[in-house]
Formats: sequence, C-alpha cells, structure tokens
Amino acid sequence: MNFKGFVAALVAGLSLTTAAHAGVTVHNNDFLGATANQNGFEAINSTLYPGWKGYTEGGIKVQYVGAQLATLTTLKPVGDHSWTPLGGAFGYTSISLANGGDFDAVEFLAGTSAWIGGSRLQYQLFHDGVMVFSGVTGSLGNINSTLKTFGFSGTDGQLFDELRVQNLFGKTFDNAGFDQLVLDNITINAVSSAVPEPTTWAMMIIGFGVVGAMARRRQALAFA
Repeated sequence: MNFKGFVAALVAGLSLTTAAHAGVTVHNNDFLGATANQNGFEAINSTLYPGWKGYTEGGIKVQYVGAQLATLTTLKPVGDHSWTPLGGAFGYTSISLANGGDFDAVEFLAGTSAWIGGSRLQYQLFHDGVMVFSGVTGSLGNINSTLKTFGFSGTDGQLFDELRVQNLFGKTFDNAGFDQLVLDNITINAVSSAVPEPTTWAMMIIGFGVVGAMARRRQALAFA
C-alpha cells in the first residue's frame, strides 16, 4: 500500500469511531421483541415503592423526578407490578441504563391512571445532557384498558442515554406538570461505548507513528 492509500485507510478507520446524529423514528408497535435489557417491575415485592430512590431491573434504571412520595406498583396491566405515581404526582419518570451507557432503541407500555380520557404521553430523549428529540402522543388508555406500546429508535447513528416520560393533558412537556403515567415492560437495546478500547488507541498511536516515519523518509529521499 502506498503512502496516500495508507493515510486514506487510517482516516477511514478513525471515522468509524464517530457516530452521526441524524434523527429518531417513533414506533407504536412491538419492534424490539426480547432483548437482554428488560424491566417489568416484577422484582418489587411491596405495594408502595419510593420512586425517587430509583428502581433497577434487567440493567434498566427507572426513577421518579419531582414532588412525589411513593410509587404504586400493584396496578397490574402486565404481570404483578407496574410503575405509576400514587394518586398522581408533579414530575416525570426518567429511564436509563443502570450503567449510564448509551442505547439506540427503547420500547415500553404506557397508559394513565386517570379515569377520564384525553391525557397524553409527553417524552424527551437525551444524549450527553442534550435533548435530541421530544414530542407528544395521542390519548392514552386508562388502567382498565389495554396499555399502548410506544418506542423510539435512533437512525443513522443517533444514540440516547436517557428517556423522560410523563402523562399530562397538555401537549408540552412540563417538569412539574400533574403526571398520572402508568409504565410497564420497558425494553432497551444497549450499544457498546463509542470510546475506543485501549487496544484501539494503541493501534491508532502506532498508525500515526508509521505515518510520521513514512513522511520523514519521503522528505529525506526528496533532499537526497
């Protein structure tokens, strides 16, 4: 391989470590199926759970953020437990991987504990503290009806590390809005870190060294 070809190959290899942030696809069907990371709240063995403490199952952490005392877990749309603020609360639920890692897709069941219809699901997706996508769905069914499936997947390399969801009657996400969201069966597709492994760093350093040596040799031959 000549000098230009080597440099081109090295640059191409380095470009693989950078993901392009291009967009998000919204899903309202079961598109993930069974993966290694699932949280159905089934390991909770009490009626009330302090949601502000956060709950982790299947590598997925769920935590309530806002003015709320306890999370009622015995509403049972699927299995024995679900997640909803007791009597409603003022805040939202944060969903992330317990290890703080990135994911490229998330899916869950959602409904409302409100007895009247018309309330919606508001959502925000974040990566590295920056909101990359937000929106609102149509009306949710209450706890006595079938929960609806929702999900999000990144396109062209878009990654996430946190999903925030709540159930309000308005169309705008409100950190302190009156929330009556019911969640169950959260599934996340985790991805490996985009940070190169130590062996990758070593290969990159060696590659740069080779490029430098070849450049110096070419320069020396030019003056010979």
